[in-house]
Amino acid sequence: MRFRVENLGPLREAEVDLAKDLIVLTGPNNTGKTYLAWSVYGLHRPRSQEVASVLRGDPVLEAFVASDREDLDFVATPPDWNGILGRLAENYQSALPRVFASGPESFGQAKVSLLWTTELTATFSERATSNIRGQFSELSGLNELHRDMRRIHLARWLWRALFPRCILFPAERIAVNIFARELALNRTELVSELLEVDVGTNPAEILQRRAGRYAWPIRDSLRVANDLAELAKNKSPYADLADDLESAVLGGKISISDLGELSYAPEHAKDRPLAVHLTASVVKSLASLVFYFRHMAKPGEFLIIDEPELNLHPDNQRKITRVLAKAVNRGFKIMISTHSDYVLRELNHLVMLSDPKESVARVIDELGYDRESILAPEKLGVYLFNEHTAKPVPVTVDGFEVETIEREIAALNADAQAIYAARFG
Repeated sequence: MRFRVENLGPLREAEVDLAKDLIVLTGPNNTGKTYLAWSVYGLHRPRSQEVASVLRGDPVLEAFVASDREDLDFVATPPDWNGILGRLAENYQSALPRVFASGPESFGQAKVSLLWTTELTATFSERATSNIRGQFSELSGLNELHRDMRRIHLARWLWRALFPRCILFPAERIAVNIFARELALNRTELVSELLEVDVGTNPAEILQRRAGRYAWPIRDSLRVANDLAELAKNKSPYADLADDLESAVLGGKISISDLGELSYAPEHAKDRPLAVHLTASVVKSLASLVFYFRHMAKPGEFLIIDEPELNLHPDNQRKITRVLAKAVNRGFKIMISTHSDYVLRELNHLVMLSDPKESVARVIDELGYDRESILAPEKLGVYLFNEHTAKPVPVTVDGFEVETIEREIAALNADAQAIYAARFG
C-alpha cells in the first residue's frame, strides 16, 4: 500500500510504500519528515466504525455481509481495494487537524491518498482468506441486526488486516518519560477546578486557559507512561530484543518502580536503581522502547521511531540500528526518521552483508555481526526529504546513498584538507 500526501505542512507532495518492512525518512531539518510520520500514525489509529460505513460501497463485501456464509475468499472474489482505500483516505483527511492538535485552517489544502499495490494483492488475499475463515460461524442470519453485526465484525477484522497496531516513539519521548505524572496531576487539578466553578462561569474559558492541546502521538505516549504499572504485568514474546538494547546500549536494566515509574539499574550497581529522571540521556531516550519490547510488543506491529539515534554516541547508534534490523526480521514493520550518517551507514552494511558470497559470510563472523540483523535490500524503503517533496532512494545489494549527507561529508573533508594545508602546507 502506498501512502501519499499533498500540501501537508512543508510538503508539497510525498509518497511512501508502506509495504516495506523498514522505512527510512531522512533529509534536512524542517522538510516534513515528522508531518509524514505522524500522518501515518494517525492513519493506523483504530476507526472500525468508519470502515464499517466504507464497506457499504463495495459489492463483494456487502454481498458477504448480507449472506449467511462463514468464509470470504478474497482470492476468488477480491473486493475493490482501491475504492475502499480511496474512501478511507477521503475520510481520514478530515481527521488531520485532530492528529496534530491544530485548527482546520492549517490543513485546508491537505490531501491524503491510499493506493493498493498490485504486487501485494495475492499475498494479502491469501493471508486474509486464511485468517477470516470460520470467524463468522456465530454471526449467521439474514435479519438487519445480524447484517449490522457482521459488518462491524468484518470492519474490525479488516482494519487490523490493513492497518496493524502502530506505536510511535516521538522525539519528545524524554520529556514524556520525565513529566508524564506531573502532566496527569495538572489534568486532575483541572477537573477539580471545573467541578468547583461558580454558577455563571463558563467552563470553556477555563479549559482554553488551562488545558494543553496534545497531538495524538504525544497524547498516546502520555497515556502509556501513566499506565506502566498495569502494562508491566504483561509479558511479550520479544523480551529478548529488550535484553539486546539493555546489554548492548544501556549497560543496565529497565524496570518499573513501586510508584509505577521507569527506573534504571546499572550493571555495576544492580541493587541501587535510579529514577529515570536521574539517569543519562541515553536511558531516558530508550527506556520506553525497552519497556515496549518487554511488556507490550505483539507480532506484526508497526513501530514509528523519531530519531532513534537521539542522544546516542556513534557506537551506540550502530548498535541500535542492528537491534531494529533484527526486530524487522522478526516480523515488525518499522519507520524511522534520522539525520545520522552512522545509522545510514550501518544500514548499508546490513544490506551489503546480505550478498550470498562465501567471502561475505566469512566477514560477517569476523566483524561480529548477528546474522539475524542482516537485511535483504527489498525490505528497505529509503526516502530523501528535500525541496518540499520526498524522493525514493534506490536500494540494492550494494546499499544506497543519501545525497545531502554524502555532500556534507565531502564538504567537511574538503574543509579539513584546506585547513590542514593552511597550517602545515
